[in-house]
Parts: sequence; structure tokens; C-alpha cells
Amino acid sequence: MTRNTTKKTSSTTREYKQSKPIVHPISQVVLKLSKDDTPSVFEKARKVVLMWMKQLAGVELPDKALRGQSFNLDEDAAQPAEAVAVDDEEFRYWRARIRAVGKEVPGRTWITEIAIGEVKKGPVTFCSRLRCRTHGIDIPNRSIPRFVRELIQNQTTYLDEHPASTSPWLIDSQDKVDMLCKLLTSPDRRSEVLVFSLLKDSTDRNQTALLYQDVEDIAGKTAGAAHVAVITGPASFWLSDRVGEEFSVFQQAVRTYRPGFNPNIDEPFRHPWVLPNRIHEQEDDEWLKNLLISGALRGSIFHNDIEQYLPPFTKIRSLENKKIRRIASESNQNTQRKAGSSDADLLKLAEQENAQMKKDHEKESETFNELLDFAETEKKEALEESAQFKSQNSFLRERVKMLEEKLKNEGRLIQPEIPESLDNFERWCHENLSGSVEIHNRAFRSAKDSKYKDTSLIFKALLLLRDYYVPMKRGEGGENLKKEFKSKCSELGISEPLPSFTSSRYGEEGETYFINYAGQKRLLGLHLKKGNSRSVQNCFRLYFFWDDDNENVVVGWLPSHLGTRIT
Repeated sequence: MTRNTTKKTSSTTREYKQSKPIVHPISQVVLKLSKDDTPSVFEKARKVVLMWMKQLAGVELPDKALRGQSFNLDEDAAQPAEAVAVDDEEFRYWRARIRAVGKEVPGRTWITEIAIGEVKKGPVTFCSRLRCRTHGIDIPNRSIPRFVRELIQNQTTYLDEHPASTSPWLIDSQDKVDMLCKLLTSPDRRSEVLVFSLLKDSTDRNQTALLYQDVEDIAGKTAGAAHVAVITGPASFWLSDRVGEEFSVFQQAVRTYRPGFNPNIDEPFRHPWVLPNRIHEQEDDEWLKNLLISGALRGSIFHNDIEQYLPPFTKIRSLENKKIRRIASESNQNTQRKAGSSDADLLKLAEQENAQMKKDHEKESETFNELLDFAETEKKEALEESAQFKSQNSFLRERVKMLEEKLKNEGRLIQPEIPESLDNFERWCHENLSGSVEIHNRAFRSAKDSKYKDTSLIFKALLLLRDYYVPMKRGEGGENLKKEFKSKCSELGISEPLPSFTSSRYGEEGETYFINYAGQKRLLGLHLKKGNSRSVQNCFRLYFFWDDDNENVVVGWLPSHLGTRIT
């Protein structure tokens, strides 16, 4: 595996070595530091970074750098480094950057930016951002700087208001499941949560699908950018009770919970999981480790709000942040005056500062343009990938349709049993409706609260959609199928699909008749109905829409009546 990767990288580098450089965002970290630690957490964090910068720069840092003051190693170091320090009555701010030429692959430059901010009598925020400037499509492996792990191991740090760690978090009690759910559903969470599950009844953390040492390695390599947890078998059931089986993780599967998780309106595929059989089929586990690490760190870069903690140098020196620049400049000039410098020397100092500002601005402009190129490349690749998935889905739908038709003609297509309760409703739907009727998580959750007395009608209505309505919408069966569908509706006492309400009124019901699906807000514009009573025991409704792209029905609510302006 290593030899192949190296060969690909070398080939790619040779092929694109003359191409336009692109800046690839690698990872971002935003941590809160506890002020309970001594000495000053601000100074302690800055010292950790300075020692790392000293090793990377390959030269001794100036005394003023070690005292926490602004400095510039642009000319003296093989790896240019600089920092701006501000300390006034309201806040302290220290911003540093170092550029390091890559050793493994020619033409790479690693750009590490760090910011430490402290509002007096307030929290200390620590941020880092890693980028790689390279040529063409030569994308390096994602990582976080070593000093982030050192900081987490030696200071009390918080990621998303949750304790950060370089080791996995063991979820083995109902209280910890509650803590996990609080983290997962927090609207302020910006980092991904990777959860490794154990076997059904297992409480042994060594029984993850990956070796536990691999899980520890993932936690260490994503520390500060993601959360890694191991959940026991019993705890998985408690998690299912809280978020639903659709969003839980169990039986040695691994799930990634992305920011913005809301089990009431979310879609399960947005929080992907890897099943244990796929893990066990592989000859080694490196592919999954790399996949999870890369995915978590890639997820960390898509947060523009980091600019409020880690603004570019040009912003620090812009009118928007002129106070910071003026304080640093005046401090430097006052030092020169006290040393007895002449007006000519002070003028020269001002000219040097202006030249440095211009140089910094040119660097940041270049980086900005390279980031734009990267964004365009990412967009193009995403569109191509989306088109590829649509093509694959279309092929698979046709394949399933052919197989179902063959089984039907051979008399081997067995109708599923109708359960007496909704206890295993999700599982039944997955086993019997996939490919034709998709049940949105909102519908699964509404079904759990069902008080409708004729449970069997819920299952029969879904099979009605699967066996008649979907084929009819796909253009199969002709007029005969339409007659069969109408007859089946009459047999069950269900109306044929009706508009949920007149088009002129749907906007009056707020979000009630909408669901989030495939990244879009979709209207539940059709419904099946039986009974006109408003009693939840006697009134049946099934709200859905037809998805042209996937040629299937999407059910967003059942079996009760959705509220309207009138009700």
C-alpha cells in the first residue's frame, strides 16, 4: 500500500510540477483553554508553540519572541516565521505564522498559523490552521500540528465545550449517553464525532471492529479537530432510544456524526457509517483509519467563523484591525526613541514597516487566489462525483427492477408478513421497501408515537405504494396497473393520492409540511387518507412526495393528521 501511494505521488508531482500552485486547506483547530491551570494558560500555550517553531525554523528565536513580543525571522531562518503580539487593557492576542518547505515531496510548502486570544476575565481561545501550498492536484495527507496534541495532553482544553482528549471516550452508562446526545445535538458543535460500537452485549472496549490501538491512533491524530468515542453494546440501545435506530450505531459499526445533527429533521445518510462486514473484508485496517482521519480533518476546514479567531495577517494590519497594528507599531517606535534613534532612523523604520505590510499583503493575496483555485477544483470534483453517483443509482435501480420482475414472473416474489405492532417498524421498512419507498426519519419518529388503532393498515398502505404507485409512476404496467392501483385503494378504504392542500395555502403552514431531503427542502405535497375523524385512533394519513431523480416515493409523515391553520 505504501509503495503504491508513493509511486502515485511521485508520478503526480512530475506531471504537475510546472502547473499553477494551489493552497490546500489541511486542518483547523479551535480550542478553549481552562484558566484553572497555572501558570498562565495563555503564556503556557504560547511557549509550547514557540518551542515547536524553534525546532522547525532551525535557528534560535530572538529574545523578544521568547518574551511574547512581535518578531520576524523572514531573513534569518530557513523556514520563515513571524508573530504579532498585542496586550492592552481589554484583551491579549498573539498571532504567529511559519512557512516550512516540505522535505518528502519537492515543491510543497507547509503554512501553519496559530492564534491565542484572551479577553481579560474571560476565556482563552487557541486556534491553529494548517495549509499546504503545492502544484496541481498533488494533495498531501491530512494531519494536525504536533503542538496541538502536546497542548491537549498538558492543559485542560475544550472542543465544542466538551473536554478534548488524545484518547477515545468510553460511553458505558446512561449518563454518558446523555452527554453524548448533548454533544451530538449541540447547534454550536463544529467538529465531527466518530463513534466505534461494540458487539450487542459487550462492554469490552477491545472488541471494536478495528483493533483498539488503531482507535487510539485515530483519536490521537484527530485530537483538537474531532471527537472519538467507543460505545458499549448496552449503551448502543440507550442511544437508539434517544435518537432512533436510524441514527444509532451498534454491532461493531463505526459512525461519523457531522455538525448540525438533528434526529427530528435530519437524514441518516448525512451521518455515514461503515458496517463491520466491510471492515472485516479488508486485508488490513489502514484504509479505514486513513478514511476516518482524513474525513474528520477535512470536515474541520469548512468553518468560516474561524476567521474571528484566526484572521489573516493582512486583516490584522488592515483598517478593520488598525488598533492592533498601531499598538505594535507605536510600541516598536517608542522603543527606538528611548534608545536615542534619530528622526532619520525612525523614518527608515516606518518605511521598513510599510514595505513589510506590502509584502504581507502580496503573500496573502497570492494565498487567497490559490484558495479560490482550490475551491473551484473541489466544486468541479463534487459535481462530477454527484453525476457519477446518480448514474450508479440509476443503474442499480434498473438492476433491482429487472430482478424483481424476474422473481415476480417466476412466482418467487414473496409478499412480506404484516406485523401486529410497530415495534420493529424501521427494520421492516428497510427490509421490504428499499429501492421504491423511502421513509424519512421524521416519519419513523412520528410512527413511534402512533395511536392509530389499525396498525396493519400502515404496513398495507406502504406496500400499496411500493407495488402499485411506484411502478405506475415509473411508467410500468400501463392502464392495467392504474386500474389495479385504484381497485386496491378502494379495497383498503384509502383514497387515491390527493394534494395535501391547495397550492395557494401551503406556505401558510410554516415548516409543518416540509422535510429536508438530499440537501433540499421538499414539500409533502401528496397524501393517502382514510377516515375524516380528527381522533388519532381513527384518522389515518400518509404524507409523501414523488422524487423524480431517484424515481421513488419519500414518506415524510404517518399515520396521524398533520396540523393546518384550521386545526
